[in-house]
Amino acid sequence: MAGDSEVVIDRVSFMSLHHHDGRFVRGAGLFAFARRDPDGGRTIFCLELAQDISREAVSGHRAWSHALTRGMNEVLVHLAGTQSAPGEILPGAQFPPLRYDLYDDVQVGDREGDQDEAGDETFAAGQAE
Repeated sequence: MAGDSEVVIDRVSFMSLHHHDGRFVRGAGLFAFARRDPDGGRTIFCLELAQDISREAVSGHRAWSHALTRGMNEVLVHLAGTQSAPGEILPGAQFPPLRYDLYDDVQVGDREGDQDEAGDETFAAGQAE
């Protein structure tokens, strides 16, 4: 495992695991592909809700290569129902500085206002021009 501490993101406690250990977490919850930075902070590359973390937080995930090429070294995991009350934080939990370098799987042309190679504005399917 990458860490021995709880990490708090938006009042939610996450357990730090080695980046390949998400496959062992059976259950629903939140997971984040992250990098533990030299200052103790975290850079988050992907933050998602999953019905089964063991099937989602793995090398086949669409954000995996994005995170790995940027130095991902841990998966942060929060199992659904593990906090008794919203915002309940265990003593000793860390509140590290957070940075975000989120994977964007929206392709050029999928967003209103994107331009094609000729410089013409494009629209996603179903959008009025």
